[in-house]
Amino acid sequence: MHYTGTIWRPPYEASSLLIEATAGCTHHKCKFCTLYNDLPFNFKMTPIKDFETDLQELQMLSNDPIARLSYKLRDIPKPNFSRRFFLTGANPFVLKSERLLEIASLIEKYFPSGGQYRSIGCFARITDIALKTDRQLEELAGAGYNGITIGVETGDNEALQFMNKGYSSEDIVTQCKRLDNVGISYNFFYLTGISGAGK
Repeated sequence: MHYTGTIWRPPYEASSLLIEATAGCTHHKCKFCTLYNDLPFNFKMTPIKDFETDLQELQMLSNDPIARLSYKLRDIPKPNFSRRFFLTGANPFVLKSERLLEIASLIEKYFPSGGQYRSIGCFARITDIALKTDRQLEELAGAGYNGITIGVETGDNEALQFMNKGYSSEDIVTQCKRLDNVGISYNFFYLTGISGAGK
């Protein structure tokens, strides 16, 4: 598996399959954030060949008789590799919709859903959503993108500006309504107290 630097994921993605799609953050300017300071670059896309190689490795592991025996001997359930994928990186949703659709197509190639529901999650910035048309968001929803995690941090415009998030509370509402319209669910990260004492 290809991983770059420390891998971050939301607590509720603990049972998801973590696979690298990007490394670092396209914004990398939030005053409070040090999550990607260990990287020698701000942002990079994982080569699609590496992504496919990781899927091949996971496919082999999921079908490996020795791995199955190991799970049985240790009395632990065999992991379900095909229901939920979480793309790692600070904001893989920034990738062009064509690249995100290619990623979804590769996941389907190596882990066919057989008509069963499967979802793909990732971190996203509000500005990543704004880059996509309504039609592109519809296509991404149809390809399984759902339950994305957005670090909005706060709805207080003064704090958003001070922390250099790069968008306003109005932008949050506008872009999340667009996600609602196409059926892409999302989760917010908030930083309590980010506005300061008494606010």
